[in-house]
Amino acid sequence: MRADPRFADQGSIFWAYVRTITEALGSSVPRSGVISAFTPFDMHRAMVKLGRPTDALGEVRAPSDLALLLADYFAYRADILNNQIKNDLMVTAEAAELFDEVVDVTGARPLGPVMKGDVQIAVDFEVHGNVVRVPMNKQSGDMRQPSFLTAIVNLVVADALGGRPCDYDPRALPVIDFEGTLYAAMSRRMDGSMPATVNPLAMWEIKEYYYTTTFGSKISDAVYITALDGYERAEVEAVTGVPIDHLIIVDAYETWWVKGKSYLCRLVDLVNMAKVTHLICGRETVRELPSLAAEWAVRWDRQGQ
Repeated sequence: MRADPRFADQGSIFWAYVRTITEALGSSVPRSGVISAFTPFDMHRAMVKLGRPTDALGEVRAPSDLALLLADYFAYRADILNNQIKNDLMVTAEAAELFDEVVDVTGARPLGPVMKGDVQIAVDFEVHGNVVRVPMNKQSGDMRQPSFLTAIVNLVVADALGGRPCDYDPRALPVIDFEGTLYAAMSRRMDGSMPATVNPLAMWEIKEYYYTTTFGSKISDAVYITALDGYERAEVEAVTGVPIDHLIIVDAYETWWVKGKSYLCRLVDLVNMAKVTHLICGRETVRELPSLAAEWAVRWDRQGQ
């Protein structure tokens, strides 16, 4: 998903109300598993609960323009989460099946396991003459499998790029040059970068939690760190004028939907705040990534590389 244009230019006041109201009332209807769409009445209730003034929202029966726009946003957010993202998130068996399908569709040719001592750490594939590495997950025994979402992303992107350069396992911070000199270095390494970590056209992070049995700080930290990355990228883009696609790609139905709906709400918020350019969930990888990677290929070619 990309940002909805209706909310793309809203300032800090709008997003302060979005966050505050969501926190006060909870992101979902209790015991229903459904993301809430808040009405002007709900907004007033949230402000009263927090001891905050309601003047900016108008009256319940005569809501202000701000309250009406907030109601539109909450309805949009609930709709995309309840009716799209929920259905796109996969369980482990579904992710494994989609991985096999992607291998077939892309024509990826397995080159064999990558070993570190006696332990297999990855599988290499050849796609359009390029070697694309798919890491193994950190599980053991029968659960030791390729990292399915990372594998799907890497193979789909490699196929769409048609042999153009891409770093599928960055070992350096993304850095951006401006006016002939180094301008910025981001705080964290990404999970992928096209064409490289130096002056990337696109970069992405992948959060797959198929075997996670508890919901802990690791998942919440992932959202906060994504926000930090987004603020850094937005600042760089504002100064340089050079667009950088920044994707957050997530999967695992149990983790993100059953236990983490509030964090999915925050990710949708980050996209519409223009801190992340795309949120891609589960099955959406095979629908959205091919066209996105094709756009990167066009931009790469136009630069005359």
